[in-house]
Amino acid sequence: MRIRRKAQFELAKRGEKGYQIFEATINQKNNQLARIHAIVGISQLARMDKMDYAASLVALLQDSDPEIRAQAAKWIGDIKYKEAGNALMPLLSDSEIRVRFFASEALGRISYEPAIEGLINVLKENNDEDAFLRHAASLALARINKKEPLIALASNPSPAVRLGAVLALRRMADPGITAFLSDSDEYIVTEVARAINDDFSIEPALPALGDLLMTTSFQNEPLIRRAIGANLRVGTEKSLENLKTYIAKPGINPVLKAEAIATIGTWAKPSVLDRVDGRNRGAVERDLAPIQASVGNSLIKLLSDRSDLIRIEAVRSIGKLKISEAEPNLITILKNDPVDPVRVEAILALAKVTPDNISGPIEMAMNDKSKAVRVVGLDLLTKTDISEDLMENLLKDVIQNRTIEERQAALLSLGNLPNSANLEIWNSLLEDLKANKLPNEVMIELEEAISETGSEELKSKYDQIQQERTGGDLVALYSGALEGGSVRAGRRIFFQNQTAQCIRCHGYDDMGGTAGPHLNGVANRLSRTQILEALIEPSKRLAPGYGFVQLTLKDGTAVNGTLMEETEEGLVIKEASKPERLIPNAEISERKNSPSSMPDMKAILSKREIRDLVSFVSTMTKEWE
Repeated sequence: MRIRRKAQFELAKRGEKGYQIFEATINQKNNQLARIHAIVGISQLARMDKMDYAASLVALLQDSDPEIRAQAAKWIGDIKYKEAGNALMPLLSDSEIRVRFFASEALGRISYEPAIEGLINVLKENNDEDAFLRHAASLALARINKKEPLIALASNPSPAVRLGAVLALRRMADPGITAFLSDSDEYIVTEVARAINDDFSIEPALPALGDLLMTTSFQNEPLIRRAIGANLRVGTEKSLENLKTYIAKPGINPVLKAEAIATIGTWAKPSVLDRVDGRNRGAVERDLAPIQASVGNSLIKLLSDRSDLIRIEAVRSIGKLKISEAEPNLITILKNDPVDPVRVEAILALAKVTPDNISGPIEMAMNDKSKAVRVVGLDLLTKTDISEDLMENLLKDVIQNRTIEERQAALLSLGNLPNSANLEIWNSLLEDLKANKLPNEVMIELEEAISETGSEELKSKYDQIQQERTGGDLVALYSGALEGGSVRAGRRIFFQNQTAQCIRCHGYDDMGGTAGPHLNGVANRLSRTQILEALIEPSKRLAPGYGFVQLTLKDGTAVNGTLMEETEEGLVIKEASKPERLIPNAEISERKNSPSSMPDMKAILSKREIRDLVSFVSTMTKEWE
């Protein structure tokens, strides 16, 4: 093939002399490949020199070989030889689908208007059986760019013809596509919705797509989501009424109803990204007051809906739109709703709707039976304006009585309070630390919280107690990293942290490097303490096969090599290219470990990140296969 193509290009460079050989070649019938190369070569000459050369291709449109007809049509279209339009027309009804495909494509490339009816007939005869042929015909119609005959196809009895027209009008971005929104075929209507909403959209057609929400009997998700989104983008009072009417309908899909409610919630300030396809639509801001007045009652009614999903979106939208009339309803939900996520959204909404009266709801949330609700209440505690006494009492209760996650969050919140260093609670916390009453899981948060206060006195007391507790032992000082970390965050550090770059040196499954030990099954071999030690004192313990050791034997012999294994009997050492050998412990008088090539993570990661990494590595129990 390469040789044939080289010959074709060389002949094309020779101009008229090459053309004569090409012409002679297409007139012979013994070698199909040679004829195809000649067709392509002539199209090269026509493109480079003069279009008159292309005239010799027109006769091939009637050739007895269907592949020659197809190739002739293909390259006539490629060079856009307009004079071939009439000769291409009969090929639209050719017996070979490949010929019809390239003829359709060519007629579109030369924008041959008389071919419109023939291309419509291609769509009809194909009857959607071949997607490639449908594409060629609809693309050709779009390139011819005559909208009237396409819009008129809205009443054509053939669904294949109507779909082809929709696809063509989409390419043309013509608002006349709305004529197909009343089609009886659900798939076609959905394709119209995609055409109007997606990509760069057909903006003049958006109001019609939004109004479809009120009239269509179809309820598939791609269609309804686009109709909902169209109303948001249009943004008129009528569009908002469309959504209000839709969410009041009985028996509609709860997922789509929730989407409509969520859309109402963003009405004042929609995301710049399209809710369906994520394309940037630009910033929009609308006056909040009329929106509140219009949708307040509708959203409040939904707070008693039986669907958890509907209640969640209604509460969330009320919070976003700051509908203050809903405060009593939200408090009732916070007290009584049986579903935890609904109560979570209720406290979040109350913080937005009535920030001046949030103390009571926060206290209620922090005493909730659900940890999820309590954590949200705790998070809001330092972000809202409530009295210092109430804040301190609530935080103290959490630190003393709640789960580890809540204690961690409460300590961090405590450190961020204004004038936090003056609170009495620090004395009791430091006494608990001194008496070893605090769990390891909160040690890091305690240290961070004390640092956040900015108090040198508290920092000095903390450091002194830690020195007395640990005797300066590094692993003991980092004992807070042994428990309480996030496996998910640790995984992210292991695979993605650009500073630590764990995966660059260590392999896991079929990923990673080979500079360090493969970590499959490491949690079966090392305790959490040993994993921590490897991170903060990497030279203290050598991984077999990766550490260099220097030995002095009792007879004065020096042995320097890679530590391959450490057993109860002694050390297995490999010196350069020599075979491995076991050196009994009884023969060793001195041992020195060379510094590990692994970086000290204390200088790279925070204590909290080290804790997360320990938590993740401790899950690596799967052995290498």
